[in-house]
Amino acid sequence: MDVVGINQAEQDAIFRVVAGILHLGNVEFAKGKEADAAEPKDDKSRHHLKIVAELFMCDEKSLEDSLVKRVIVTRGESITKALDPDTAALSRDALAKIVYSKLFDWLVEKINISIGQDLESAFLIGVLDIYGFESFKTNSFEQFCINLTNEKLQQHFNQHVFKMEQEEYKKEEIDWSYIEFVDNQDILDLIEKKPGGIIALLDEAW
Repeated sequence: MDVVGINQAEQDAIFRVVAGILHLGNVEFAKGKEADAAEPKDDKSRHHLKIVAELFMCDEKSLEDSLVKRVIVTRGESITKALDPDTAALSRDALAKIVYSKLFDWLVEKINISIGQDLESAFLIGVLDIYGFESFKTNSFEQFCINLTNEKLQQHFNQHVFKMEQEEYKKEEIDWSYIEFVDNQDILDLIEKKPGGIIALLDEAW
């Protein structure tokens, strides 16, 4: 991080956010005193919640309320609804996911600025993004993993429909017109090959 220009204060903040996410995952919920209400399960969960509040630099009670309650805004008034333990756990996971996603986006932007990304560059490392019901201006790490899976499926398809079939035609000396296709194996190797692939290097650095 020093190399790409992330200063010590920013590094401390990064580690604080990641630690907060990990502690958040240890907060469990149980039924509260009121019907259909949730609260931290025990002293251990309350301890982790307190640490999360300190790491995220927010009020502990406000953090707890955001996990065990939902505020519904209607015309002219706000209604606070208590969440059951299962829904509170989903709320906790959603918070962890969005905080991690925001941190990841910030890191990518910071690194891109640092390395002087050339927007006019003719070189590209890309993965297949199948058109569907989701359309994002900026893809998250989760989307990257989904698209990498699509890319691997495409390679599997290429391997069996193009490569192997055409090798069979060649072997049997069948007269056919060779089908040109884009072989994405180099991109897959760059991303996931061990020990020098991008994912392996990220894992090692972590």
